[in-house]
Amino acid sequence: MTAVRQDLSVVPAVGLALLAMAVAGCGTGGRGDEELPLPVAPVMLAGNDMEIRWQTRALLTPGTHLTDAWVSDPFLVCHGSDHRVYVIDAKTGVRLWSKDLADARETVWPPTVSKGDIWFATTTRLIGFHGTDGRNILAQVQRAQREVQRAKDEARRDAWQAKVMARRMEQRAEPRQYTMARSAAESQIAAAATLERGREALTVDREGIELGFAPAGRPTTNGVHVFIPDGKGWLQAVGIVPHVVSWGRWTNDAVTAGPVADDALIYFAGRDGVVYASAQNVRRVLWQYQTEGAIVADLKRTEAGLVLAASLDYSLYAFQGTSGRLDWRYNAGERIRRAPYAFGSQVFVFTGQAGLTALDENGKIQWQLAEGDDVITADAETVYVLSRGNDLLAVGRKDGKVRWGAPLRRGSLIGTNETDTGVLYMATPEGQVLAVARKQEAGQGAGDAVAEAPAPAP
Repeated sequence: MTAVRQDLSVVPAVGLALLAMAVAGCGTGGRGDEELPLPVAPVMLAGNDMEIRWQTRALLTPGTHLTDAWVSDPFLVCHGSDHRVYVIDAKTGVRLWSKDLADARETVWPPTVSKGDIWFATTTRLIGFHGTDGRNILAQVQRAQREVQRAKDEARRDAWQAKVMARRMEQRAEPRQYTMARSAAESQIAAAATLERGREALTVDREGIELGFAPAGRPTTNGVHVFIPDGKGWLQAVGIVPHVVSWGRWTNDAVTAGPVADDALIYFAGRDGVVYASAQNVRRVLWQYQTEGAIVADLKRTEAGLVLAASLDYSLYAFQGTSGRLDWRYNAGERIRRAPYAFGSQVFVFTGQAGLTALDENGKIQWQLAEGDDVITADAETVYVLSRGNDLLAVGRKDGKVRWGAPLRRGSLIGTNETDTGVLYMATPEGQVLAVARKQEAGQGAGDAVAEAPAPAP
């Protein structure tokens, strides 16, 4: 297929003028939250059949700002400069909860989600929260342990008091009273033993919160283990459910690329250039493939189940997940340092000179966009791209032609949405957060009407 190459050097002057009006307050309404500039001018969106689905504001700690926006379906997680995270329902924009995760000297990696639980890896700890209400999973276990310990201590004290009373009554009381006291003491002792057994049952190792290594990349989880890259050459699989053993797999070099999982296997790669496929719950490698260069970008999967690995040997590899068979290999002609993205049957890859390249299901070039720098999300017809000049571009998925462009406010945070919803998630350092998507037809998606999102929690 002949490649179509598009260049976009400037956004129309009218777009810049509209952005200036929006920053000055035109078209944003008079509500307090909206006085702060948004990442993109609402009038630019409206003029291109786009709309704001919801808008909210993260209540930042004074003196801090947002540094990241992470989409972990079904949540949008905003990360602050003080390592506080703000978790928002990605569909409705409702602010769910916020938590302080780490000291300033630590690193907080993007979260991974499974079964409604969100897991964060920091430099020293792995922390899990229930996504809907922010309850700390490990803290719940520890609290249960403390409650059992307190009850056990009280039972032992009562049992000791019963023994003392029984001895006194043995000396002075009638035989029947002594028998009753001894029975009460024995009951107290049995209760203490029962509580002790309950304490042991509740002592669940949901991944010791303290990590014995420093994470070096984005983690992923299957709900049983959290798989974390280790800069010292390991993929660490940390168990997060009772009676599950943690394990690690050594590679010949540092592991900084984020792993990816399917229903059965975990796929990972290191700077030694080897791609591994392992069973998820035990340390058993099913296949491995040696590329010709280091792998530093996160691994990805396509809708058809292909595992994508970008290598510094100029190639993007696509493997059959179960067998490890190389399905296709795309030679970019330059090093690939960024993770690819897959939407439907298309794969998008970024390189320094070519910009954004769209590949079909066989790894053949469909088109290239020199100005493309990152993928934001895609719907059935359009892929939304961040340009090198910090513009939002709507690009036709079939032909690679730019349909429209809108300038983004400098410093805006964009969360890459790898689902097929076509929703763009944006934020500003000051805490404005919004979801943008194509306008819905009349009567469509009534439950997702454009609105200022309610905020039951900070």
